[in-house]
Amino acid sequence: MIRDKTIRVEHGQVGSPDLRVTADSRAWLGFLRKERSLVWALLTLKIRLNGSPRLLLAFGKCFPS
Repeated sequence: MIRDKTIRVEHGQVGSPDLRVTADSRAWLGFLRKERSLVWALLTLKIRLNGSPRLLLAFGKCFPS
């Protein structure tokens, strides 16, 4: 769980995710580094989302470059 600029990790699967991401490793790293467009990665299916894209953008802000 990510909340208030902190990450909490628990063992096993706890609850259900608000967002599930399936990504090509290069596209994912490019997104995190802000080198690649999220929109392009989504259109070319290099990154696939189950959940709100807003959550992914919020996640990306956890890794400032």
